[in-house]
Amino acid sequence: MDTDIRKEEHMWHDDNDDIMKLYNLLEEHEIYNPLPAVCPVCGSKSGHIYLHRYDEEHHGGSWVWCSNCHSYSHASFRVPEWWRNLSLFSILDLHGVPDNLDQKAQYIDDFVNKLIAIKDDKEFKNTYIPQPCEKCGTLMIRNLPEGHGGGYSISCPKCGWGVATSYFDPVVTDQTEYQITLLEGNNTSVEVIRAVNRVAHRNLKKSRELIESAPQVIFKGKALEIDEMKEILEEEQVRFKIEPDYPYD
Repeated sequence: MDTDIRKEEHMWHDDNDDIMKLYNLLEEHEIYNPLPAVCPVCGSKSGHIYLHRYDEEHHGGSWVWCSNCHSYSHASFRVPEWWRNLSLFSILDLHGVPDNLDQKAQYIDDFVNKLIAIKDDKEFKNTYIPQPCEKCGTLMIRNLPEGHGGGYSISCPKCGWGVATSYFDPVVTDQTEYQITLLEGNNTSVEVIRAVNRVAHRNLKKSRELIESAPQVIFKGKALEIDEMKEILEEEQVRFKIEPDYPYD
């Protein structure tokens, strides 16, 4: 077993600094879902990124690696505020060499792509780039949809000229199938039973039985549906977990 681990570690090499160019994808990317990325060392679309926050501040570690040529880099990192750790890994699970990370590369890519989409969405909503009207030169106004999505337009307050399209939050376009698992340790107060009843769509007696026999899966659905059920459970401080990792607040 130890021999296999040493062989696996020997496969990886950190002698090419070009692999560090993958870090740029966290801020600069031209496509939606940029991971897996083209490896700057070998050209294979096998590049990955993972960060892990070590404390409540910004201290953490970072890994960039290629599953194909096994180039990698690991370093201390100032983890951005928008980052969220995967529940798959604790500090004890992470090594300098990304052997165990690579085993979950597809899962990591999916999660990191969602985090990047959420970051991009917030930046888009909070950053306004002045754009003059093509007809009269007046600075145009950006009109964002209310809620999670809908009509989005840029219009001129003077002459009325503008363009319109649709815009949706990442939580709307995320088609991952999530599940909510009711955890052990919940009380059987009327409020908790009713919250479980609303999420699991079971009668009150069955909802109580679900609480008493936890852990139990009580709901499956897409991200937007999960968001609604999560709010119901959190309101009554029900203990639960969402799988796979749910990146939305």
